[in-house]
Amino acid sequence: MRANNRFGFKNRGTNSLFGKHLEGLTEIEQAKADEWWQRMKEEGGIDRFDKKEQKARKESERYIDLATAEHTDARNVGAEWLCKQTIDKLGLEEFLRDQGWSNHSIHTALSALIIRTVYAVSERSSYYYLRDNSAAAELYTGSQDWTPGINALYKVTDKLYELKEKIERHLCNVTDNLFNIDNKLMLFDLTNFYFEGSKRESKKAQFGRSKEKRSDCKLLVLALCINKEGFIRYSSILEGNTADPKSLPDMIDTLADRNPVQKEKSLIVMDAGIATEENLNLIKAKGYNYLCVSRTKLKDYTLSEDHKSVMVKDARKQTITLNKVHTEGEDYYLEITSPSKAMTESSMNKLWRERFETELKKINDGIAKKGGTKLYEKVVERTGRAIQKYPSIARYYAIDYIRNEEKPKEMLRVDWNLKDLSAIESGHGVYFLRTNVETLDERTTWDYYNLIREIECTNRQLKTDLNLRPIYHQTDDRSDAHLFFGLLAYWVVNTIRCQLKREGESCYWTEIVRRMSTQKLVTTEGRNPLGDIVQMRQCSNPSKQATAIYDKLKLKYAPFRKIKICRTQSP
Repeated sequence: MRANNRFGFKNRGTNSLFGKHLEGLTEIEQAKADEWWQRMKEEGGIDRFDKKEQKARKESERYIDLATAEHTDARNVGAEWLCKQTIDKLGLEEFLRDQGWSNHSIHTALSALIIRTVYAVSERSSYYYLRDNSAAAELYTGSQDWTPGINALYKVTDKLYELKEKIERHLCNVTDNLFNIDNKLMLFDLTNFYFEGSKRESKKAQFGRSKEKRSDCKLLVLALCINKEGFIRYSSILEGNTADPKSLPDMIDTLADRNPVQKEKSLIVMDAGIATEENLNLIKAKGYNYLCVSRTKLKDYTLSEDHKSVMVKDARKQTITLNKVHTEGEDYYLEITSPSKAMTESSMNKLWRERFETELKKINDGIAKKGGTKLYEKVVERTGRAIQKYPSIARYYAIDYIRNEEKPKEMLRVDWNLKDLSAIESGHGVYFLRTNVETLDERTTWDYYNLIREIECTNRQLKTDLNLRPIYHQTDDRSDAHLFFGLLAYWVVNTIRCQLKREGESCYWTEIVRRMSTQKLVTTEGRNPLGDIVQMRQCSNPSKQATAIYDKLKLKYAPFRKIKICRTQSP
């Protein structure tokens, strides 16, 4: 009967159920069958049965025989999907399209940016992560098989660096609107990155004072100005031997262009190394206020008439005393007294004293030893090098050179003694904050200055979480592009962390990646009851920790769910 019904469905447009007379049926039976056929057509019985059959078939298509199920092409997607949605918020895809970039170039750039942000690897390693481990490229193209080439990954970072000024301006505007930032407070500092290799052809790579203590390597200097939320307002890649004060004028000019002076002037916070008198005057001339550590300790000052000591705690919960002081001049100073800093400075001075006196003892040992340095001029020269090595402590010593009377060209010995021990200990734990803003009270001044830790956090993320050190590129153009690509990754990271901090979550980026890495994208393949091959591409459910991050950021849990049915028989 089922076969006859199927035959009838194919002939529903005819007046006869069977289309022609079948052997074995009498004329009465044939007529009765045709009568019922007409009735089924008129009452819609055929369509109702057909719909039920199609519905049952649809349901059967999606059932998979577990014995045939296989899971293949599993890829990491949690942190990638988090970055993809954040990049969408930053509008980078639309920005690059407005610059005339093709879809292929955009997908290459942004999938590489996700890999750089999540895995902190080089351009070459990014290719293998895209090919073997990550779903970043699939999030943009929808294809499991597309991977940009290694050369394309190198070229796209160079193309992005060509748009550095435009990209930074775009990201500044987007994040200002996204987080309602007024940029009334900006922090400025320098850091450096060391190279592996000789870098003989580089003009920017120079030997300098490495903050990682890698004095054996050439350096690049990165000048950064960020707002209190941690977003970059200015960045510049400078020569490795650039002194801190020299980097400020260009930054001020760029800030003045990007941030027109408003009714309430912005406050620039910086360390003492940058705060020369020339730079402070430049800041005021451009319409900004400043707050910095005084480069020199005040000597002739008195406490303000209306002063009151304010007690605060530092990051280590140590008590610090704040006092406004009165001096001659236009600027205002805040005296900071820190017992813990005093202990640190005292122990450091003790260490320098021991090392300096050890150097002097070695000089006398050389005079007494056979074959040692005895010539008067050479001994004086050797002592001078010791003084130059420990200048902060050597100035408290009185040094006498005793010439050998029997041999006038030789030194008999070098004598030394401390001029005044109390002079070494005085002033320990005391330093001064300097500002041209009279209205700041003690606690506000201290809180604003301590925001300098935010730029230290930025440097930590660039060097550690995003692994920008060391640099292996051998040309200046490639080194600059490499560092700028890392800064773009930082924009993504800081956008995520800024949102999370506002929700009470302050963990570092490496911890966020760890929590998100539990979510995978996987293909499941098996056969359904109809014998068809069913392929399903979908994400695993996020863990509780990953779900909490998605919820705090108000993001979707998964990018897509795709089902493909390969029919092996006609329906």
